[in-house]
Amino acid sequence: MTTTATAKASADAALGVVRAVIEVAASPERVFHALTDPKELEAWWGAPDQYQTFDWESDLRPGGKRRCKARTTASTELSEVDGEYLAVDPPRLLEFTWRANWEGYVETRVRCELDAVPGGTRVTVVHSGFGGREKAAASYGDGWVRVLGWLARHFVAG
Repeated sequence: MTTTATAKASADAALGVVRAVIEVAASPERVFHALTDPKELEAWWGAPDQYQTFDWESDLRPGGKRRCKARTTASTELSEVDGEYLAVDPPRLLEFTWRANWEGYVETRVRCELDAVPGGTRVTVVHSGFGGREKAAASYGDGWVRVLGWLARHFVAG
């Protein structure tokens, strides 16, 4: 497993689905924790030259709420994402709704599958529900590549 893993994403605009995959040098248990613990999320999700996330909330159970805020370095305007956990099966599966204020809180669905591989974990994110919003799907494809890269670097640094 290399520590310079690169996420790859594909988008099927007709189906409204984005799929991003990366392998990280950490166990599925550690990755699951990084995807669900508010302190861990704040530590890795974001970059000083792009945006920083904060105020993470995570009620880790089906039906539990999740949310965070973010701010770019060039703006005082806040972004916010919230949702609800749909499936919580540590350390293999995490599924939740995604509602972003910059999209008018249109609800989509994120599924994170964690599979043990030699030297770490394969993280597969499937973000669905874009329903013909091709530009949004493409943007989220790029976004998930960036986010999964931050996740991989978190385990190299930590």
